[in-house]
Amino acid sequence: MAESPEPNRKGRPKGSSSFAWRAFFQHSTTPIFVLGKGRRLRFANLACEKLIGLKLADSLGMVCSERRHSSPLAVALAPTPEAQAGKPDRVRRAAPTGRSGPPWWDISFMPLAGEDGLYGIVGHITVVGEALSVAARRVPASIATLREKHAGHFTFDLFAGTSAPSVRLAAQLRNAAESTTPLWLIGERGSGKEVAARTIHHAGRRRNAAFVGLDCAGLQPYLLESLLFGHGSILGTDHVGTLYLKEPAALPRDLQQRLAELFIQNAPGTPRLISGSSRTAGELVATGKLVPDFHTALSVLEIAVPPLRDRFAELPRFVAQFLPGVVVEPTVLDVLRAQPWSGNLRELADTLTEAATTATGGPLKAEHLPRELRVRAGIDPPPATPKPLTLDPILEAVEKRLIELVLRKTNNHQTLAAEQLGIFRSRLWNRLTALGIPVPPQPPKPRKKDKPPTP
Repeated sequence: MAESPEPNRKGRPKGSSSFAWRAFFQHSTTPIFVLGKGRRLRFANLACEKLIGLKLADSLGMVCSERRHSSPLAVALAPTPEAQAGKPDRVRRAAPTGRSGPPWWDISFMPLAGEDGLYGIVGHITVVGEALSVAARRVPASIATLREKHAGHFTFDLFAGTSAPSVRLAAQLRNAAESTTPLWLIGERGSGKEVAARTIHHAGRRRNAAFVGLDCAGLQPYLLESLLFGHGSILGTDHVGTLYLKEPAALPRDLQQRLAELFIQNAPGTPRLISGSSRTAGELVATGKLVPDFHTALSVLEIAVPPLRDRFAELPRFVAQFLPGVVVEPTVLDVLRAQPWSGNLRELADTLTEAATTATGGPLKAEHLPRELRVRAGIDPPPATPKPLTLDPILEAVEKRLIELVLRKTNNHQTLAAEQLGIFRSRLWNRLTALGIPVPPQPPKPRKKDKPPTP
């Protein structure tokens, strides 16, 4: 007589009492997981728990899907449409535990068919690449060369002037590069605050990490929040060395508070914060545009970037930096010194670039600069002031020509002329006098024929 199978036990298929399938999978070094109906996580072996950094008890029953509000792990383990249709499939996805992308996972899905359709899905993970620390990462030689070339554009030589404001600014920037203290740069629009921030970054301790700049006034608040605190955000990775915020007072106050709290903690991997604004942090706090904690925590150092009008002594050096190798005549510098430069260095660079294009590779002359600059410098005369267009003289001239034309057509017959003009003869007479039109002689009236005598 055949032996009857043992009663079904929890966790064991009927008739498989002699096979401890859980122990079998647990001893495997391949990360394996099982999804039941509804894509819910039902099992993950020890290798899988170690890989995802989460215990099965904490994630059991999790729905693995790519919906908007799903966790990064649920998105990574979500079966593909082919696997849900009952076909084996394989997909490569970014590992959710990798805060900035790689290593990648190759996930293979093996559907399990049942009598009522899909019974479940078995998946196993193959890690592509290895997670390395920042110090252990190897940058390709071509990328390293490109990075060094880019960093070479932002050196302290850009600020190596001879005037007192330039000397003071260069010394302050060098001191700021030696620390990681939050910095607040003050300066007018286009004065070079972001260039100063990049120079500090490339000379600082985290020069090998990235520099990220955000225009807080030019982006929507929800985009800024996503970039700063969302999944895979700037502040969620240790690849960013310096975060530059342009006009941080434009951020919502709750976002300012979150940033202040984050940088106060100064957790490992947090980038250095540099803020750029046209006003001091204290002034912005006084007007209610900046939260006090942001001022206290993130403007420990303040450096003022002087405007271009205070650095006219370095004007030849700026021109040489913006137009390397271009011959510039002395009259060009005379024209440039006569300008107010409300846009500072950015406006100067745009003006010189446009003028160099007009020069088509030849020496840059004053005639290549915009006309309004030459007029302001006194080289070109101002444009003639157009005569004002008054309506009455224009209407009178048109009326006079029209009356003269009609009089010629009617052989100076005022009655016929008045009829063609659609006015009374008396009004025509008044207009002739008002417009100074000489009164033409009237043609003789036809003589009446003699009436026949009455019988």
